[in-house]
Amino acid sequence: MRFPALSLATSFLFTIISPAAAAAAPVISTDHTVAAVDERVIHFYVDRPDVDGKVPLLVVIDGSGCLGQRRPSSWGDYAPTAGDPVPFARLMIEKPGVAADAADPQAQCSQAFHDYYTIQNRVLDHLRVLQHLQAKAPWWDGRILLWGWSDGGDIGAQMLVYRPDIERAVLGAMGGGLTMAEHFERFWACPPEMADKRAECLADLRADFAGILANPSGSLVWNGESHATWASRLRSRLSSPLADNRVPLLIVHGERDHENTPIESARALVGDLEASGNTTFEYWEIAGMGHGWDALPPLRQRALRDAMLEWLFAGAIEPGAKQFVVNGRDAAPTE
Repeated sequence: MRFPALSLATSFLFTIISPAAAAAAPVISTDHTVAAVDERVIHFYVDRPDVDGKVPLLVVIDGSGCLGQRRPSSWGDYAPTAGDPVPFARLMIEKPGVAADAADPQAQCSQAFHDYYTIQNRVLDHLRVLQHLQAKAPWWDGRILLWGWSDGGDIGAQMLVYRPDIERAVLGAMGGGLTMAEHFERFWACPPEMADKRAECLADLRADFAGILANPSGSLVWNGESHATWASRLRSRLSSPLADNRVPLLIVHGERDHENTPIESARALVGDLEASGNTTFEYWEIAGMGHGWDALPPLRQRALRDAMLEWLFAGAIEPGAKQFVVNGRDAAPTE
């Protein structure tokens, strides 16, 4: 069972569907399509318990790359199970030009992916599917819980701008306080250690950025991804929109994340939110973790995954469990 010590904040859910009823219910998995405003076909997948009552919707948004949403996962991507103490449905929305079961990280991405995979398109696709489900999903109780990681964190943060009715959100490994351009300039391509060569490096890098922004084409590739994709990331800074956010938000980042999304970017976001007076967020900096949790000991991996899900439903977790998840100290949570 994934979150056995739910707080009293979730007890009202059981007035709709009892745990016993949910435990007996199989999970229904369905694939769907809906037209985007630009006439692209959006593919999306719903997994939900087969119960009589209505259930909340957990939106799961993964990171970059052209891997399918239905690919095998070592941790389950928060798929609902028949034994969940709080029954919920999961929504995953496919990336453009990607097959549902695409699982090879070395495979070439399709031209449709290069043309249409942008942060803004992903935000709009999620908003469109949510609108569609509100009209067509009688099993949904209208509540939205949101989990996003890496690019998915950036997408989820922007969704909070347009859907302030989201109940809670967990956004991980997204940085947000520095732009992607600043990541390259300060950490990846032209770090200060370059000394006398840094000015030339910055000039070349900024010329590349100017070319990307001037011609955000899906047919032009820079550093492994299309101009269209990079143009949607380079100037994205989440500090201002999240300062106005009032959706309870958990920000998660690994203290050893440097090559994917520098930890300094997450710390800058937290500093900006604190300076703005925003009190609706919580920050977990995970000791020993990089961009993902694979390098953590298996027990802490599971504890982190479970803790994020529990936080989504309850808005908090038990302090001892949090200490173990964040710092790896104290007794591990029991079964």
